[in-house]
Amino acid sequence: MKSIFEYIDYRRFLLDYYTESKQNKPYFSYRFFSSRAGIKSPVFLKLVIECKRNLTRPMIEKFAKALSFSDKESIYFKHLVLFNQGKTSQEKQEHYLVLKSMVGLVKENIIESDLYEYYDKWYTSVIRELVCQHDFKNQYESIAAKIFPKITPGQAKAALELLLKLRLLVKKSDGTYEQTNRAISSGSSITALAIRNFNRQMVRLAEKALESVPVEKRHVSGITMGISEEGYHVLISEIEAFKERIVNIVNADTKSEKVYQFNVQLFPVTKITGGTNG
Repeated sequence: MKSIFEYIDYRRFLLDYYTESKQNKPYFSYRFFSSRAGIKSPVFLKLVIECKRNLTRPMIEKFAKALSFSDKESIYFKHLVLFNQGKTSQEKQEHYLVLKSMVGLVKENIIESDLYEYYDKWYTSVIRELVCQHDFKNQYESIAAKIFPKITPGQAKAALELLLKLRLLVKKSDGTYEQTNRAISSGSSITALAIRNFNRQMVRLAEKALESVPVEKRHVSGITMGISEEGYHVLISEIEAFKERIVNIVNADTKSEKVYQFNVQLFPVTKITGGTNG
């Protein structure tokens, strides 16, 4: 069976653990595991695997003991559980950073970790566009000087190296860069968390732009409106179609010379019926 360090979903690990244990040890059962963990419910493991129950911190320790984990494995398992069960992006990020610090032990999730880094710094995507517009000849000071708000040459160098590592950029024979057509999937919980952080950074930059960028160089507008749930989903479809048209316009623009950030936000400003605003 794969090591716990190769998992980013603790329920998946528990399912694999149960399946393999059942195959190799005919006596193994949910009841046997509960007894081993000192848990009264004979089917608690089953309920956790099926997402019907979560693990509390004391229960995490009982599971780690029943799973015969080493100290290092127990630490990873604890933060993996708390990452998966986190209710806020800040909470998830706190535990993911611990998991990421152990990335040398993680084989399957190295690429996901790199994608986390791609979204974690707002300027990485900016540099991906910028270095394809101008030949900086690897002068990181010049790259950093073009970024607004300002970043350091070291940050520019690290971002460019990451883009090359992920093959989101390739270096041509003449020393200039071009983008690949590689798509970035946002399906994993790690990447989704990073995208939330990325969007948060970009919203903050948009706020600063209201004061720092001349009005003729930016466009900010909004509509406050009353809509139904059905109307909301219609608007989402329209936004997605509009974004596709934006992409087509950008792809047809062969004289690109600046990098802009395009944000679209649609969110409630009254309480949501039957739920909370969190």
